Amino acid sequence: MATPDLRHPDRTAAERPLPAEKASGQKTPGRTFPRESLVAGVKAAVGIIGLFVVWELLVLVIDPADYLFVGPLSAFAELFERPGYFAENTFVTLQEALAGFALGTALGVLCGAALHYSATARSFLYPALIAIDTIPKVALAPLFIVWFGFGFESKAFVAMAIAFFPLVINTYDGLSSVPHELQELARINRASPWKKMVKIDFIYAIPSIFSGAKISISLAVGGAVVGEFIAGSKGLGYVILLANSQVDLPSMFAAFIVLAAIALTLFFLVDYAGRKLAPWKNHTK
Repeated sequence: MATPDLRHPDRTAAERPLPAEKASGQKTPGRTFPRESLVAGVKAAVGIIGLFVVWELLVLVIDPADYLFVGPLSAFAELFERPGYFAENTFVTLQEALAGFALGTALGVLCGAALHYSATARSFLYPALIAIDTIPKVALAPLFIVWFGFGFESKAFVAMAIAFFPLVINTYDGLSSVPHELQELARINRASPWKKMVKIDFIYAIPSIFSGAKISISLAVGGAVVGEFIAGSKGLGYVILLANSQVDLPSMFAAFIVLAAIALTLFFLVDYAGRKLAPWKNHTK
């Protein structure tokens, strides 16, 4: 490749030498990302469709009674027959899950940071958090109902309780894994504790935090359903309970499919946000 002629700085862009990656025909990592995402999405769609096909074939072969087991075609037929009913209850569960996830994320990141930056908090708070996490969250749901009533708040707090702990652990692990070289660099440059935390620690911990968030967002959906099981008059959890009391398996499996679609969609949205905020992690693979 010819080197640029410094005696002719007025050359047009077309006459200037191409960068090495353009001259060799190679694409930058950032430009291959949309194509990789498309391929991954197609593979995921094929896998899900294949699962539905196997499920329907299994029902055709076994031919169980409708009150024992139904196939995906019956579930989708129920969805298309009552779209408004499922859409209304889906919106309720989605609101509860997102509110619980937002609360769990905020509290989880704050507690994870407290565990990392304060040895006193780590000594007293960490064992308490472990003890609380061992309690089944279904057992906590009645307590939240006593505190916050039968409305939206109690379900959101159940979702928060389930989504909270993965954010604590992943935030703490991410902040604790900052390389010693970066810490020394901050010390040499006399960075204040606040600047070190914002410009080094949390930037480095972003991939770990989003790894915890991807776990928490699915758990938050399940937490909202748990709250609706205990004291719900609407939402997909209530749909499942009502279908169970009426031995209406098509409605029950339709609610299962919608719940899986919600959790999967939210998971990929959180994963996409993590890729955007931490692009260097993708380029190192």
